[in-house]
Amino acid sequence: MDKFKQFGSEYSKLMKQAEPFLGDHPDEFEYYVEKVLLRIWAGNARYSENYAKAIEAISGKRRSGEEVLKAMISGAGEITGPGVPGFFGKMVDDDFKSGSDNTREFIDGLKSLLVGGAYINGDFTVEESAAVSDEIKRLMTYAIGKGVKIDYATGRIREKTTPLNEESYAREESVEMDNAKFFEALTEGFLRPAQLKKDELTGRLEGNAPDGNPSAGLDPFSAGTDAAGASADQDSKAQDAQKADAPAATTDERTMEELMAELDGLVGLESIKKDIHSLMNFIEITKLREERGLNVPTISYHLVFTGNPGTGKTTVARLVAGLYRRIGILPKGQLVEVDRGQLVAGYTGQTAIKTMNAIKQALGGVLFIDEAYALVNDDQDSFGKEAVETILKAMEDHRDELVVIVAGYTELMHKFIESNPGFKSRFSKFFEFPDYTGEELMEIFSRFCESNGYHMTEEAGEYLKVELQKMYESRSRHFGNGRTVRNIFEKAIHTQADRLTKCDEKVSDDQLQELTADDVRDAVETERNKFQEIE
Repeated sequence: MDKFKQFGSEYSKLMKQAEPFLGDHPDEFEYYVEKVLLRIWAGNARYSENYAKAIEAISGKRRSGEEVLKAMISGAGEITGPGVPGFFGKMVDDDFKSGSDNTREFIDGLKSLLVGGAYINGDFTVEESAAVSDEIKRLMTYAIGKGVKIDYATGRIREKTTPLNEESYAREESVEMDNAKFFEALTEGFLRPAQLKKDELTGRLEGNAPDGNPSAGLDPFSAGTDAAGASADQDSKAQDAQKADAPAATTDERTMEELMAELDGLVGLESIKKDIHSLMNFIEITKLREERGLNVPTISYHLVFTGNPGTGKTTVARLVAGLYRRIGILPKGQLVEVDRGQLVAGYTGQTAIKTMNAIKQALGGVLFIDEAYALVNDDQDSFGKEAVETILKAMEDHRDELVVIVAGYTELMHKFIESNPGFKSRFSKFFEFPDYTGEELMEIFSRFCESNGYHMTEEAGEYLKVELQKMYESRSRHFGNGRTVRNIFEKAIHTQADRLTKCDEKVSDDQLQELTADDVRDAVETERNKFQEIE
């Protein structure tokens, strides 16, 4: 007997144990096993056509590799919601009342079946074994909580051979993803985390078995659901878990005129303002040509922002996202800001997951990648390359609903764009953000004071003006521009607070708003010392 027939035979034996408890839902057991298998297989970075054959062995239904991949990646294998499958809850209740041993026998058979299912493609990763153990522990914990006696130690599967697995289930290494179809599916936007964290899973063990047709009884391959087998409430919980690690998205709801007014009101950046105005004018005329049936040039809306830190790149990116929305380029116009840490994971296969998570957050708006050059540190950085390839594919697949803006130091960003032909063809517009002059830095500080209800004494103003000019003239690549000014302002108001709390007399309103030369001097020296340590 080949392994698929043997797998189907083991499934049939287990099915007979569950049949008396299926009631009006005969498909419940089949769908439950399929869901758990999909979840287990998602822990293997190597996709196998044997997965589809295994599904056919238990259901008699032929599934294409694409169908299985989509079901795995879209979250069909997630175990969500309280309680356990309805048939298992009934089995536990029956054992408690009659003293029978069905629950223990079922768990033993399920353990063997799931290990065999995980091993169906010839390997068994640590992630897969953890998923098997989690499900067995989930059922055992529920049964014990209901008063059924089971030999329960750690909840982990013992290292032993099974009829379907001639080797120990334990493996110390994970297989690298080498199947092109799996990678393509990851980057198609089907992705959701398929393996729950252990603490999240444990938190869902409380509660009774679901009444009626339980979530576990829904076909994980059925269309029309975001995560097959999950109710709307359960799906929301799963999405909340996913979003916990996702980058935040901000959307600017202002009108085109209001956005342009803020752009024009920014300190300095005259060349940037001019270029943004020119870009918006070009887009507007291009759309007008399109409406008139005239030839329209191919436009890339992806941008490269180069310059030192603190020169307003993030602020302008947020405004561009809003402007793109108002002019009709993007449907939502939110800005999702990320860096290497939010795109790259620690092992192969997971970077695509992490990067797609950020991309999905940005669909309809702008993905803003700060210090983007960090994605290609060197030729040996396979994780960074994985993120880059995922981004490039998303830019192509979602060209009408995703704009990418990359930012960083000028020289490093030019090397970054040159490092990949895909970037060279998609990023043709460079915006160079100049350092703020001493006078512009002073204007930024004055705006901080005004917006927060402070003012400087004349002596403080004269001192700061001279010091900011010195900082500008002696600046290095580590100079923070606007960030440096913000740091000085925040330190100055803290120094003022320390000073005023030592006053013996009642503090006046004017004193509460006034920054003295000593307040500012202390802040400047603190910031200067910080940069000297960096140098």
